[in-house]
Parts: sequence; structure tokens; C-alpha cells
Amino acid sequence: MGAVALKRRTKRTIPGAEAAPFPGFIEFCHPEQRTSPPAGADWIHEVKADGYRAQLTIEGGVIKIYSRRGYDWTDGQFKAIARTADFLRDRDLIMDGEVVVLNSSGASDFNLLRQELAKRESARLQFHAFDLLYLDGFDLRPCRLDNRKDALRHLLADAPGQIVYVQSFEEDGQRVFDNVCKFGLEGTVSKRRDAPYRSGEQSKWIKVKCKASDSYPIIAFVEKLGAKPRRIASLYIGRREGERLLYAGKVRSGYTEATAREVRERLDPLIVRSSPLSHPIKKPKATWVKPEVLAEVEFGGINEGGILREAVFKGLRDDLVVLPQVRSPRVAPRIHQSRPRKIGVSRENILQLLPDAVTPSKEELVAYWKRVWKKALPHLGHRPLKLVRRVHGTTFYHKGPLPQIPKAVHQLKLEKREGGIGTRLWVSDLSGLLGLVEIGAVELHPWNATVEDIEHADRLVIDLDPGEGVEWEQMIEAALRMRDLLRAEGLESWPKLTGGKGIHLMASLRTPQPHDRVHAWARRLCAALAERHPDHYILSAQAQRRDRIFLDYLRNGRGTTAIGTFSPRARENFPIAAPTTWRRIERGIRPDAFTMKHPPS
Repeated sequence: MGAVALKRRTKRTIPGAEAAPFPGFIEFCHPEQRTSPPAGADWIHEVKADGYRAQLTIEGGVIKIYSRRGYDWTDGQFKAIARTADFLRDRDLIMDGEVVVLNSSGASDFNLLRQELAKRESARLQFHAFDLLYLDGFDLRPCRLDNRKDALRHLLADAPGQIVYVQSFEEDGQRVFDNVCKFGLEGTVSKRRDAPYRSGEQSKWIKVKCKASDSYPIIAFVEKLGAKPRRIASLYIGRREGERLLYAGKVRSGYTEATAREVRERLDPLIVRSSPLSHPIKKPKATWVKPEVLAEVEFGGINEGGILREAVFKGLRDDLVVLPQVRSPRVAPRIHQSRPRKIGVSRENILQLLPDAVTPSKEELVAYWKRVWKKALPHLGHRPLKLVRRVHGTTFYHKGPLPQIPKAVHQLKLEKREGGIGTRLWVSDLSGLLGLVEIGAVELHPWNATVEDIEHADRLVIDLDPGEGVEWEQMIEAALRMRDLLRAEGLESWPKLTGGKGIHLMASLRTPQPHDRVHAWARRLCAALAERHPDHYILSAQAQRRDRIFLDYLRNGRGTTAIGTFSPRARENFPIAAPTTWRRIERGIRPDAFTMKHPPS
């Protein structure tokens, strides 16, 4: 090791720097959390930002910004920051920092940050840089912190307003902390001035918050009754103790109407039938979810049972999402890695993952669609589609930015339920179906409306979803009973095997109806059957379902979907959602009767 000269713009030296190839993404150094800051002249103190931890890297003129988990967010919401960093494009560097949005008082505001991140691009985002880890062929991690900070300060001396150098204070730590809290800021991070940079949690960095807050996995939500569009009223959260997931309390406040809708939509694909807790508790109003989304929660204290008091919701932590059973796409933190690996799944899809999915190859899908497209298009064509895609080995319900779309696949701009303009894909011929395969589409979930009239449903769908212990013969009986109810309403229906354990009853409407009206119609029919046979049928997905069938009317509504007729399923043996006849149902056709290799004739 030795003192090396900085290249290009400065002749300053950085003692202790080591010559090294560009390492790619570096796992962050994380501070220990304590209740008071350290004392003594060996420590410097920074104001803690209330934002998203991020790493800005430049190699060979290519600018990348990585999240806390090592995901490449450059082309998403951080695009404006990457553009601003262009003044550093002739350097090779890695900076550690925080992405923030400042409020009118000049303080970082997590809620404002969430609002800005919801936009396609925001000029309000700032990158607050507090450490320099690599510069122009030299690894700076072995250097003292004060030397790294000094080099960073000179590097950013002429930086534009969106790239900000984080100043440190050398006064008494408690005094700095008291002043920070007095001005309503988040807290402080105290750091040993002589410390090298080490990945993982380190006691040489100390975090102290003015108000108690932390990130907790969401385990359930309570629906706001009658709300349109749907939104949550409150959340239940958990806490980790080793491998156990324990109950941590209810979060009743802190939601705007917009965030309540966002959280409801985000949790929708994670709904499960039973509590994910290691020791289940009774919460009759809870809709349980997989604990894969984290919420930042501020609280007044924690009782002896580990339950949070006065819990207030601050926002979702997209940068801290846990992905069980999914291989992390972060760049391996090896010092000799030459270039960051491109990441193919955008962050919007991280919460829509299907880790247990089994998918056919593109060649198998192409051969299948060429075989069945004429039968499939009357059911799938000219309808907005929700897609299950497989990209770079990861299967997910698609959400967010689209890839480059083949010309044969059409795009429809529409107003989304939660506000804003979205894009839905639709197809009209075999070339369109093959175009969807080209972008990794496996399952197709169409709307109950056509692209010519998206505000009116032209069909009604009822999904019979069996609970544990339900025999197939009971499913057939339920389908026949529901068929008779539909017929009494003047609706002729036909059955569809879902490729799983369920049956869909599909009924075309003579005249397209508003989505809400069809939704209410389907609910009334399901309620009528449940009232006649309460021991066999239920209307709530969260009710005790064992030995009973959930009559799911929720497949009806603007933007809601059901698995498309003839669509493959991402499951073992590649079953398909196959149309069948009432005669075959009466004769006891099995739910796994049709696959991609053996579609209905």
C-alpha cells in the first residue's frame, strides 16, 4: 500500500489506496443501531438521510446505480440521477450514498421520495454521497474514512445540485444528535475516522434515530370495506427471531388514500390462505399474505411481548424486499470482477415473482401456439392481457415497464384503476401470439372486455376454487349447481378446466355491461348458492376453506383477469386452461385431462 496520485482532475493523493481492477457492485457497510451516539475525537458524525441506500458506479463511461440489494435501478426511477452524474463519465469510480427527496424545510422526506419514485422519472431525486470506495484503478476501501471523505469532497467540488457531498461534523456526538432531532431530522450516523470500509454490519459505524422506526415484513392487511378502488384500512406486521416469524402488531395509521391503494395492489398477488406466522394468531378480519414486502414503521415503543405501540406506517421498502427461494441477481462482490452483470427483471416485478413456477421452453410454446391458435384466438384475441413472463430464469406476473415489443403485438394505452396511464398488450393473430413468446410470455390472462370497449364486460366468470379436502366429485356438483343458477338468469355457460384444481364457468353477455354491474351480478349468484349450501361453499377467500369451495366472483371487474382459455400454465407437465363441455363434466372428466402435448380436440 502507499500514497497514490488521483488521475485526471486532481493531483491530490490518497494514502493506503491499492491498485485493483474495477470490482463491480460492492456489498454495503451497514451501521449498528444504538440508542446514543459514541463520544470522543475518534468519531465524525453525519446527518442520517431518510431515503434509499444506493451505490453509484462508473466504469468505462457506463453509469450504473444499484439498490441496497444490488439491483440495477439505473434505467428506472434513478435515470435522472444517472444523467446528472454524466459530468463524472471520464472517471472510473464507486460512491456510496443515499437517494433522497427534500421537503420545503430542506429535510429528506421518505414519503415524498415514495411519491417521486412512483413517477417514470423525477427531477427532485438527489444522490447524497458520503463515501468513495473506488477511483480510477484504485481500491479505496483500505484507506481511512477521513481520507476517503476528503477525496470525495474534492471530486464533487463542482457537482450539479442532484449530486450532493454529505458533510461530516467533528463536534461532540451527543450535541450533534440533539441538534439534529431538534430540527426534526431522521438521526445521525457516527463513524470512526480511521476506519477502512468493510461490507456488512460494522460497529465502527453507529446509527441513532431521533424517533424509533424499523422495517417489518407485512403478514396481513385489513380491507377498507366498500372502497372503490380497493385499498387497505390497516396492516399486520411480523418480526424475525432467528428462523421464526412472530406477530409484531397492527399498523392503523399513516396511510394516504393513494398509499392505501398502492399497498393493496402490491399485496394482491401475495395473498395466501393461512397465516405465515410461526405461531398463528386469530385475526378474523385479516387477509394473510406471504411476508415478502417490508414496511417502514415508526413506533412509540415495544412491549414485553414484542408488540409495537403507536405504530405508524411510513412507506414500503422496495429497496429491502426479501426474495425467498430466488437467486439474487446482484453482482458477485468479488474484487476482480471486471464489469457489473446486466439485470433483466425490473424492480416493479420483484414483488410479483413465482419462485416455484415450471415453464416450457420457447420452442415448445411456439409449437403449441401454432397447433391451437385458431381455437385460442376467439378467447384471447382483441383483449387486454396480463402476462406471466419468464426472463433470465425468473418467472413473474409482469408489472411496470415493457421490453421492446414485436410489431405483431399491439399496445393499448388506458387509464389505470389507481390513476395514471398504463399500457396493455393485445394480439389479433398467430404472429401476435408468437411475439408474446418472444418477450418471454408463458401465461395469458385476458380481461373480460375487448380493446374496442374496455369499460364494458362482455362476459361473466365464476371461479370454483376448492379448499383442502374437497373431492373432484364435489367440484363437479358445484359446477352443475352454478350452471343451473346462471341458466335461471338467462345465461348459458360453458366450463373451463383451469389447469389446476378449479373450474371456471364462462358466460357470454348478450349486451356488454359496466364492470361494476357484472361484478355485483356474479357476487349475487355466488351468494345465492352459498346461502343454500353454507356447509359446502364460502364467499371469502380468507374464511376457513377446508372441505369447502370458494365461489370466487372477484374475477369480474375492470382490469381483473382470469387465466385465458387455451393458455399454458407455469406448472409441472404444462397443463392448459382448457375449454370442455357439460357432457364431459357430467361424465367426470379429470382436472388434469389436458396439457400442451394433449390439448382438447
